[in-house]
Amino acid sequence: MCDDGNLYTWGRGIYGVLGNGSNQQALTPLLNEEFQFIANEAKEEGRDFFFKKIDAADDFTAVVLNDGTLFAWGKNDRGQLGVGNSIGIDLVESENIPREVNFAQALPIDQQSTPVMVTDVSTGNNTMIVKDSENRVYKTGLKIDYSPKLVALDPEMAADGKIAQLACGTAHYVILDRENNMHCFGKIFKEKPVEEHDGFGMYDADSIFDGGKILNLSMKYEIFGALIKD
Repeated sequence: MCDDGNLYTWGRGIYGVLGNGSNQQALTPLLNEEFQFIANEAKEEGRDFFFKKIDAADDFTAVVLNDGTLFAWGKNDRGQLGVGNSIGIDLVESENIPREVNFAQALPIDQQSTPVMVTDVSTGNNTMIVKDSENRVYKTGLKIDYSPKLVALDPEMAADGKIAQLACGTAHYVILDRENNMHCFGKIFKEKPVEEHDGFGMYDADSIFDGGKILNLSMKYEIFGALIKD
């Protein structure tokens, strides 16, 4: 990902993970022509174009653009891309070019005409979790959600500025709030959650980490890590 609006990928190409329309491996960085086309179109129209974030997990990648759109490509056997599924056969469920993810259908009907502006994304093995500019959170994957599903957070949790970080992995999603609470979907701690909303159990990180504040989380697969400030 470059500051000139270009994206390069390389490595193995199975499941279309390079996003260049091929399943072949590449030993040198290849320019993604799909995003080059979008960038050129934006420049012709006098619009800025750049990438805000890129994140990759097991055989798939997601990027957030400056206009708030999210594109994903690669393996989609669990619905992790959020672009729906086709024939339902795990071995062929994939996208070899970037596909824009549609979030409107996850919202109430009276809100679907307002564009969703994505601000953050985290990918995990089989999962993806996304936040938008209105502090709404969506999840997809696990053969549960093939399109983005709006998470029904505690209204106080969804308040402006409360969400600090997103993380997810093999079979779990995590939302860290600014009060040092972890809202987890899936088995991460042996302790019982303090409370629960829409399948997300809330855990007090002050208690779990002896009063330490979480600075960063790593939860890609089934090994969990937290960087703590005492």
